[in-house]
Amino acid sequence: MTNEVLVDFHGQGAGVGELTWGQRTVWRTVVKTGHSETMGGVTPVPPGTTVQQSAGVLRYVMGRHQSLRTRLVFDGQDGGPRQRVYDSGRIGMAVVEAGADDPGEVAERVRRDYEDADFDYEHEWPVRMAVITKDGTPTHSVAVYNHLAIDAHGLDALIADLSTMDRTNFGPTVPLDATQPLALAEQQRKPNVLRNSEAALRYWERVLRTVSPKRVEGESDDHRSPRFGDVALTSPAAALATRAIAVRLGIDTSPVLLAAYACALARTVGNNPVAVQIAVNNRFRQSLLGSVCTMAQTCPLMVDVADIGFAEAVHRARQATMVTYKYAYYDPEKRAAMVAAVAEDLGGPVEMDTYFNDRRPPGRAEQSLTAPDPAEITAARGRTGHEWVRWTDVDQPLLYMDIDEAMDGTEALVFTLTGDTHRVAPAALLGLLQEVETVLVDAALDPGAGTGVKS
Repeated sequence: MTNEVLVDFHGQGAGVGELTWGQRTVWRTVVKTGHSETMGGVTPVPPGTTVQQSAGVLRYVMGRHQSLRTRLVFDGQDGGPRQRVYDSGRIGMAVVEAGADDPGEVAERVRRDYEDADFDYEHEWPVRMAVITKDGTPTHSVAVYNHLAIDAHGLDALIADLSTMDRTNFGPTVPLDATQPLALAEQQRKPNVLRNSEAALRYWERVLRTVSPKRVEGESDDHRSPRFGDVALTSPAAALATRAIAVRLGIDTSPVLLAAYACALARTVGNNPVAVQIAVNNRFRQSLLGSVCTMAQTCPLMVDVADIGFAEAVHRARQATMVTYKYAYYDPEKRAAMVAAVAEDLGGPVEMDTYFNDRRPPGRAEQSLTAPDPAEITAARGRTGHEWVRWTDVDQPLLYMDIDEAMDGTEALVFTLTGDTHRVAPAALLGLLQEVETVLVDAALDPGAGTGVKS
């Protein structure tokens, strides 16, 4: 049984303006695929939580953050939608009684339903929220957000802001100083920011003219329908090995994982130098750190991993990433025009459809990591598992790897690879993830390990 609680909200700031670069990047994908992109998930609620308290949380976030009370305006100006921020409104929160069913499973069904249904960008708020109850008592909260309103780091900012909320009156306890989307869109029209965009596009063009036009040869011998699949590999051994390598090299873990992905690509389905796009947070200024919005954009990098040790591959991955961070903030329409011009000049498109996205919390503390025992790493390989988590015909990249921490609190990395089975067979997709684990474990156990890639 499902009921609905109507929640009224009020906030500061309203108006109509252009989309930000992050919003326009997401909108281009929506137009390409014909489907909404979403963020969010399921959260168990603390014992004693009431439906009214959940409604209070929803009222708080809607009033607090402009991006969550934003809808699109299709008025024909400049060839695309604009955004309208409202200072007040009403939103429905579903209350779903699980009955005889497991409430966690009910919550997952609600989440999938929310994610599968396209948003009405003009008339629907970019938040869908439900409370799952068992015999009238809340057990889980489901929140799914339109990606036009929030990205992964924006979701982290939202969670951080919620930690400051007055739990009695559901009001703010600290001022909200982060830049809001309307103001950000105005900033992106200023000459100094546009100069940054032009520099980024020059970098993009250099990369496109350097890589070979085709990165993955041949065609899969195992086409699937639906065409695109997501395979998730959960690896305690990869987490331990990554920690061991990071401690040995005195470096954080993200470039270790990027180097392992590059080596695995070069060994299996890719070429060398390896070219991938990485997702960049873009919240590098203090005024943007707590911004609940969509700012992330992707930018390409190249790593040559042939005939070197893995430690050198990590160094190269780190250096390439630092360069890429400078050039991931750009006007997406101008980038698309540049990519098209380069393709025409080269006589065909350059394939840059392989991605790396480290989605782990940006504030994780890695300065005091300790190296695990080698025997612990070896034993952990027996606990590696995988599952196919989604199949879809919605257009997806050739290869897109997300990295997350295990949700159950154990030390494990979850590698989720989205792949085009018409280009790369499902067995090869799984094999690529297994190769990432192998690269990491081998390098952890042998400080002199090479990349296994020949020029």
